[in-house]
Amino acid sequence: MRVHTARELGGLVRDRRERLGMTQQEVAKRAMVTREWLGRFENGKATVPLARVLDVLTALGLVLDVEEIDG
Repeated sequence: MRVHTARELGGLVRDRRERLGMTQQEVAKRAMVTREWLGRFENGKATVPLARVLDVLTALGLVLDVEEIDG
């Protein structure tokens, strides 16, 4: 899946969390962020260091795959 916005990335995270049957609190604890922050992130509103985003992706077993685009 290609992600172009923070809202799309947050939605991807929310969908994965729900498919795994995890609560925001469970993911937040694994990623060492607050539940409130995770809620904002899932809604595309959190502004944070990339390291925190990667922690959340890792907690959910997601991998960021970077593809070069031309143009």
